[in-house]
Amino acid sequence: MEAQATNRIHPLVAGAAVAVILAAGVGVAAVTGYLPGSNADSTPVAKPVQQHKQQVASAKQAHEAKPVAICRECGTIVEVKEVDVAGKGTGIGAVAGGVGGAVVGHEIGGNKAGTAVGAVVGAVAGHQIERQARAHKRYDVTIRMSDGSIKNWSDESGTQIALKSGDKVRVGQDGSLKPL
Repeated sequence: MEAQATNRIHPLVAGAAVAVILAAGVGVAAVTGYLPGSNADSTPVAKPVQQHKQQVASAKQAHEAKPVAICRECGTIVEVKEVDVAGKGTGIGAVAGGVGGAVVGHEIGGNKAGTAVGAVVGAVAGHQIERQARAHKRYDVTIRMSDGSIKNWSDESGTQIALKSGDKVRVGQDGSLKPL
């Protein structure tokens, strides 16, 4: 009797293939901007050349003797705070980690207990990796308006803002900040 060779794929190879496919999918999502916290579509708030031109124009207006109407939407930035925001897991990292951990746990332990422990450890690790990948920065800006009131503005795009304490800004109707 001859022994017949089986054409089965090894579980570690299958697990590695799944991990590569998931990593490629996350990479494509990050590059195309579908992954939250991705900087694929980042646009600067203001260009330094435009800001300089606006400062020169406002300096010319200050020297003129005409009465100037008070800008109710204008103010001065008091403080800009950078805040780290923890990412939220969607479950994809936990599932992928659980599958990979189960495969590795089965290979190391060789029994159901090893598979279960590997799945739990892999799921926890996958969840934490996904949360870390989705973490981003938020910028909280405090503005003293020309009438003396205080407004708070927040930007969670993750893109560093080009504003600093002391800058003059205009708060738009849509909530955007524009340098003066």
